[in-house]
Amino acid sequence: MQETRPDRPEVRHRGASGSGGLKSLIASLATLIGWFALSIASVLVILIALWITSALAHAQTGRGAPGGFASWALAAGLCLGAPLVLVLWKHGADRRRIATALGWFPLVWNLGGLAVAGALVPDLVGTALRQHGAWFIIDRVGDSHTWTRYLSALGHNTADLVDPPADRPEPLAVIDPGESAPADAITVPFSADGNAILMDVELEGPGGRATFPYLFDTGASFTTISSASAERLGIDVPEDAPTLHFNTASGPRESRMVYLPALRLGDVTLHGLLVSVCDGCTNDRSEGLLGLNVIREFLVQMDYQAARMRLIPRHRERPNRSYDINPAVRLEIEGRPEIWLGRVRWIVEIENRSSVAIEDVVPEINFSDGLRLRGETVERIEPGAIGRSLVEGKTKAREGGELGFTLSLAEAYW
Repeated sequence: MQETRPDRPEVRHRGASGSGGLKSLIASLATLIGWFALSIASVLVILIALWITSALAHAQTGRGAPGGFASWALAAGLCLGAPLVLVLWKHGADRRRIATALGWFPLVWNLGGLAVAGALVPDLVGTALRQHGAWFIIDRVGDSHTWTRYLSALGHNTADLVDPPADRPEPLAVIDPGESAPADAITVPFSADGNAILMDVELEGPGGRATFPYLFDTGASFTTISSASAERLGIDVPEDAPTLHFNTASGPRESRMVYLPALRLGDVTLHGLLVSVCDGCTNDRSEGLLGLNVIREFLVQMDYQAARMRLIPRHRERPNRSYDINPAVRLEIEGRPEIWLGRVRWIVEIENRSSVAIEDVVPEINFSDGLRLRGETVERIEPGAIGRSLVEGKTKAREGGELGFTLSLAEAYW
């Protein structure tokens, strides 16, 4: 019995030692996991801070800075250099404390900086992210690259969180015909049988002017001109001119479209029209059809009892010619039309296929769900040249989803 007594405390001592070792191991693992999570969070926050700060800096320095060095230098100095200097100043030569502080202080510093910037200058942060969220990618891979579109979408969505856009409905575009003096109005009598409205129209070309009888036709999309009239006015009709498919009483037709410098009705002159070369649209009474691209510039009043029609011009300093110019351009999306994070960032290429330059061109994307997005204005596109317009905005479609769309011109001027 006496030989077994010393064994009991030895067994209890081993049990206590094993329990303490397990707790110590768990504490070490928890500390390691905590520091790892803290390091990951710190790296992510620093990257986000660098991205936002570089966008802010780039908004101030612009793309003129060589290689964006100034933007990156400012961002790195604020997000990395400043916390490092503060830690070294606080702890001096104590390496252990420096290492510990660098584990958490940059995280707190950058989180605090982002919170202050979002609270004090949300408009500046939002504008910078919307305009320069992907600036360093664009300079390397181009506007239509997937990464450019993704970073731009991320920048816009982040900007919407920091500086939510005002939810204001767009005003409806209403054209006011205004008050017209009696001298401005054009009064045209109907023909005797009441089935045709004929009027004299003066056309102007590079070779001169001439007056022709024209048939007022609301069913014609574009005003027409015969080959003989075009030759008389000095208007060239090239073989590669833009073509238009349309239906007539005689069946479907295809005609070439040419630029007409001016058309005059009464005292009203319309400048810059696209007309269809159609020899089959003439007869012994008229030289062509007066189509919608002319009629839409007037307020039309019909008086059937008096057998008269009155055209009141819509006075506009610079009429939008997108209706006329649209058939004379080729519109195409550069690259694949991808959607990232519910946003569109596409480049629309606009090829001018007419014989004259077009100005202040604004393309428009019309989606099948009713959404319309306008692009940036292209100041001038010479004949045969290609302009590029950036279109950005939200869409209801998801990544990878099918969404039909059409391209057109919202604004354009000769």
